[in-house]
Amino acid sequence: MTEAAHGRNRRRWGTPARVVGLQVVVTLFVAAAALFWSGDEAKSALLGGIVAFVPNAYFAWAASRTGRSGALKRVGAQQEAVLEGGRFLGRWLVKMGLMVALLVIALAVLKAGSLGFFAGLVAALMAQFASPWMGGAGNGMDTSGSQPRD
Repeated sequence: MTEAAHGRNRRRWGTPARVVGLQVVVTLFVAAAALFWSGDEAKSALLGGIVAFVPNAYFAWAASRTGRSGALKRVGAQQEAVLEGGRFLGRWLVKMGLMVALLVIALAVLKAGSLGFFAGLVAALMAQFASPWMGGAGNGMDTSGSQPRD
């Protein structure tokens, strides 16, 4: 991979990878805190976080993939937008299906404890709300409190 291509890939993965990384860190923190309660609750908190960040990691990876198929070269901008919207919806549906499957596995098969599991799940999902502050320069968020310049 050339340096330029590596730089483009890093920019594409930037904020989504940081958000998923934050979800992993928050999950580990909640699991460590749950260790003070019991080992089973810590395992359950870890499972709850995994249910949250694995589908998000898939979605971040899938959404960052670019590339035009041969069919897209023959259509106009409006049709291309419709096709891209369809791909986005398809990736989102796979993410939701993966989350439901992981929920079933964690709760029904692995018998995760409810308190730890939902603490890990909610904490990892809430970490997504930090994404506007994780984009760095050029993400459209002005955290300095000043007005944008024209």
